[in-house]
Amino acid sequence: MESANISFRTTNEGIRPIDILQQFINVFSSKECLNRPVLIKYQDRKYRLMCSEKQFMAFRINDNCGIAPGIPGWIVCIVDQNQIIRDSDISPLVSDEPSVYEWLHCIQENSLEVFPEAFQQ
Repeated sequence: MESANISFRTTNEGIRPIDILQQFINVFSSKECLNRPVLIKYQDRKYRLMCSEKQFMAFRINDNCGIAPGIPGWIVCIVDQNQIIRDSDISPLVSDEPSVYEWLHCIQENSLEVFPEAFQQ
């Protein structure tokens, strides 16, 4: 896959990826979670979120207990200074994963369930 197919400098709303990343950095910093993985439940699905000064990533955790531990899940969103990659950009199937704006909103508004073990390093 060529990154040119999914990389872009601005979003549909005209906001640059670096500006969105900075919003994630600000939110994670304010919650003292920058550079720390956070395990959450959102829309009845489990995710591991991670934000550093370089990127935000949302990783969907596979809920199927019958799947081997080597297949734990998949990335559904990455934001860095130059691009936003969504699940719908990399999957041939229709995605119902949250958009980058939904991620930002639910984290800002605390509209997700954070698991206590999420803060273990």
